Amino acid sequence: MRKIFLLAAICLGAVPASADEPCRLVQMAALDMTIDAGGGVDVPMTVSGQNVNMLIDTGGIFTMLTEQTVKRLGLKKLLPATSFYDGGVQMFGGKKIESYTEVHDVDLGGLKAADIPMQVMPDGVMPPDLGGTIAPNILSRYDADFDFANAKFRLFSQDHCEGKVVYWTTEVPSKIAIIVDRVGHIEVPVQIDGKEIKALIDTGSSRSTMSLETARHLFDIDEKDPKLTQVKSAVPGHAFHYPFAKLNFQDITVDNPDIVLVPDAVSKFYEGAPKLLLGMGILRQLHLYIAYREHKLYVTAASAH
Repeated sequence: MRKIFLLAAICLGAVPASADEPCRLVQMAALDMTIDAGGGVDVPMTVSGQNVNMLIDTGGIFTMLTEQTVKRLGLKKLLPATSFYDGGVQMFGGKKIESYTEVHDVDLGGLKAADIPMQVMPDGVMPPDLGGTIAPNILSRYDADFDFANAKFRLFSQDHCEGKVVYWTTEVPSKIAIIVDRVGHIEVPVQIDGKEIKALIDTGSSRSTMSLETARHLFDIDEKDPKLTQVKSAVPGHAFHYPFAKLNFQDITVDNPDIVLVPDAVSKFYEGAPKLLLGMGILRQLHLYIAYREHKLYVTAASAH
């Protein structure tokens, strides 16, 4: 498969650190984050001299542009995506990606590339003010830092001493071993109401989603339980809510986590995937530092500054 990534043309500076010089964190990019109409987190990217709002999607695979953005930028859709990417990509809910495009003169907060292939996302999947997504094929080449309290997204060089990354607080973070799978997805163990479950960190999802079948098995939820209520969604009659009390990342607790329960036949989780996606409703209550090379996730409350 052809490699797809941004080349760091400029180092934008370093974050001050008290560690020895070899352990110093080197900041590669810092961008203002905004929350879009769908609840996702967006940053600006320049493509061919034009600004495009991009959703940061840790739960994606390849960086994408919407069909509308491809047209606006005067780019060509190329077929088939399957041969280019060594296999098709299926989105949550089963919608498939069928084409890609070549983009030019890309700038992400000072990280630049002359040409990058991106997949083309069908219109109607994201809010109209968004032009695409930034996925793990780019993110995983850096450390990714989500400072939700200050609405900042930062990328750091991975060349630093292991564990010397927590610059934003003097509090001791939760340091969690993660699995980074072959496409860059981040799997992390969490506890919900005392039950351990493997979760996928998905900043591209506004709400957290769990397999309905898994929830019924793990928490003994009967289909006639009055606490199991239907919620409005893109799949009417097939999404439910249950009042979980606590979600824990080791010592970090999120009270009353908002989790939508969806049948496997509707969500179409890929085989072997975690049955829980942690979306922005939960994640924006935290400060997340993803050290992809270390296979570690550093977590504090968002307010720990």
